[in-house]
Amino acid sequence: MELKTYIAKGIEKAGSLSALAREIGVIRESLSHANSGRRGLPPVSCGKLADLIGVDRWDVVAASEILTEKDEAKRRYLLPFVLATAQNVMTTTARNGINSIL
Repeated sequence: MELKTYIAKGIEKAGSLSALAREIGVIRESLSHANSGRRGLPPVSCGKLADLIGVDRWDVVAASEILTEKDEAKRRYLLPFVLATAQNVMTTTARNGINSIL
């Protein structure tokens, strides 16, 4: 899943971008840059965001790191974590949709 998706969930929980920035320990501008894909978040802030929205910390860290990582080998290492999380979300959403229809 992309970092901006995690940030959107965090904004829902915190109430606003500014409130989320305070909650995870970054300035609003840094969070705004991360949300637009121009920069990642510090690992500690990723952990706080993950805890707030109830996801695995490593998933948020990987989504953040892949934004700025220039080394292709490191990007290839991180990519499966990001893709696996996205696949899990799609599977859960599809399963919940089917259950609500039944």
